[in-house]
Amino acid sequence: MAEAITWAMLLARWTEFARSAVALPTTGPGGRWRQSVPSVIGLQAIALALADLDEQNLEDDRALAMDTASVGVERHALELAEIWADEPWPDALYELLSDARLALSRAAASGLEWCVDDGPVALDHPADLVAMLHAMEFPGDLDLAAPGVVLSRGCPCAFLHIASGARPAEAAIRAVGAFLAGHGVDGHWIRRGPPRQVYRQFDFAAGGPVRDLVAWREGDPKAGQPLLVSVMVCGESQPVGLPPRRGMMVAAPVLEFEAGPEVMDAEEA
Repeated sequence: MAEAITWAMLLARWTEFARSAVALPTTGPGGRWRQSVPSVIGLQAIALALADLDEQNLEDDRALAMDTASVGVERHALELAEIWADEPWPDALYELLSDARLALSRAAASGLEWCVDDGPVALDHPADLVAMLHAMEFPGDLDLAAPGVVLSRGCPCAFLHIASGARPAEAAIRAVGAFLAGHGVDGHWIRRGPPRQVYRQFDFAAGGPVRDLVAWREGDPKAGQPLLVSVMVCGESQPVGLPPRRGMMVAAPVLEFEAGPEVMDAEEA
């Protein structure tokens, strides 16, 4: 477990890193860039600190850290807007601001993910699990593999999330872990970070599914059938279809992964 750290300490660490990485123009048209340097450093530091947030012991202060980061991003954006008011922003500044806002979005979306450790696996309907989470007044979101869908080893099968990307209560984590363990999945969550979706992609000319693609949910959805479905949203249960009549379990198609943001593995928790 990482040593306890405050948001201010985390931001200061990355501010110093960002400051050392910025080259300051000193002559000619670099004047606006010189004025922009504090905001450039601030945006880089916030983005880096947010990416590091899941690895720090900041659970009690996470919501405050997220609010502080959000205010900082918008303050730096206003400062840059004033500096570059009468001419177009350089593309690099747009990219910095976009990266900082994306880091905010990823941090807020962060949750716990479980993956199949030894497939194939198919989950049953989660009615009992949802009832248990309702009883403990779980306030967040739960996504599970659709009932009856066969998943292969390494495939994400559950994602648990609460506001600000904070760590859910241990009782909720244990409940999801126990449900999955009852279906042959290791009950310990595998990674912490932004959510992923699994798309079953078909080639009907070939006669059926050809691969399961694991992709990050941010941005446009991929082609194919999404295999993870919303079971709870903001603490409210969602309709989940019943599994098809159980026959002999068949192998899932080949599993492939899209590259994406760095995340925290369970072994680092």
